[in-house]
Amino acid sequence: MNSMKKEQIIISNYGILTSISWNSNKWAAAASKVDYEKSNYDHIKGKGTMNESLNFGHEDLPPNGDGYYIGSTPMFNRPPALQNSKNVKIVFFISSDYKNSNQKTIIGFYGQPKFGEWYERTTEHKLFEGYDKGNIKALPDNIIYFENPIIINNVMAQERNLLPLGKKISQQGFNYLNSDNVSNLINIALKRNSTNKKLKRFVDNFPLTIRLTKEKNDVQDFIEVIGNSSADDVAGIQELERKMKKQLPEIKQRISTFIERGSIANKIKKMTGYKCLICEAMGMNHHTFIKPNGEHYIETHHVEPVSSMKIGVLGIGNLLTLCANHHRQLHYGNSILLEQTAKYFMFKIDEKTIQINKISVV
Repeated sequence: MNSMKKEQIIISNYGILTSISWNSNKWAAAASKVDYEKSNYDHIKGKGTMNESLNFGHEDLPPNGDGYYIGSTPMFNRPPALQNSKNVKIVFFISSDYKNSNQKTIIGFYGQPKFGEWYERTTEHKLFEGYDKGNIKALPDNIIYFENPIIINNVMAQERNLLPLGKKISQQGFNYLNSDNVSNLINIALKRNSTNKKLKRFVDNFPLTIRLTKEKNDVQDFIEVIGNSSADDVAGIQELERKMKKQLPEIKQRISTFIERGSIANKIKKMTGYKCLICEAMGMNHHTFIKPNGEHYIETHHVEPVSSMKIGVLGIGNLLTLCANHHRQLHYGNSILLEQTAKYFMFKIDEKTIQINKISVV
């Protein structure tokens, strides 16, 4: 897959995830006294107004003369860099529910937003007293509030590809999202708010709709390819590996994700005893922490990147089970693949040469 085609598939900085304080009145009226006291932002505590309080009052409150409704987020008090934000088509708002152990929830979004400066509210309304400006705006038809918000945490964000790889939910700023992240968030929003006609209309007219449609078709093709290959045993893994060989790149990538993160990965993890194979080769403790289900936490890694589409790149023999630290090190650290044969990989990691036997299903 060439780089141009890849850029067309995944667009960087396509969306933003930004924080706002909790509002017990669904961000359509002034926040309560307790909301102020429980706010995560020191500059809001004890203050008389919380600018984001009216972010989703767009159904009942008037827009500005230009038709745009004005909202706010403390994270944009220092505007995002224009060069980094030129592709942004959607801004999601996340807030911590202090009534529920500060559970993080995505409560809605502004589609096709404008931001980067302060906007004055020029229309009059009694609720606008004290809320005379904001730093983000969108047309009311492109502002969607989720009656059923998206619950999110850092583990879920990575498992479901809701944030770029390796990123955590920002505590002191905002996160850029790529188009895959945006697509996945919108799909979750649609499932959780299936009766929201306004949300459906927005998606129908959103630039990512073509991608969402393609995603749906890819899923159907993927299901057809997988068939009854549940990978519950070695024979099932071998059957799926054979099916991968003649598939289109898009389906191969989906299957590879299925291998790396899904049920097949669990089989691979079990086959290696939930061990980090690099830690084992280096004579280190090869087990990490224990999860609630009693298994040791471990991740799977494609040695040859899937994007290379080399022969065998999607096979079981291209997978390793690794601790989170060594997984990141192979991606971003001081490591080189020196050699690979049908039976082993030879790496140089931090100037130390190690050999790791390939995982075999026979």
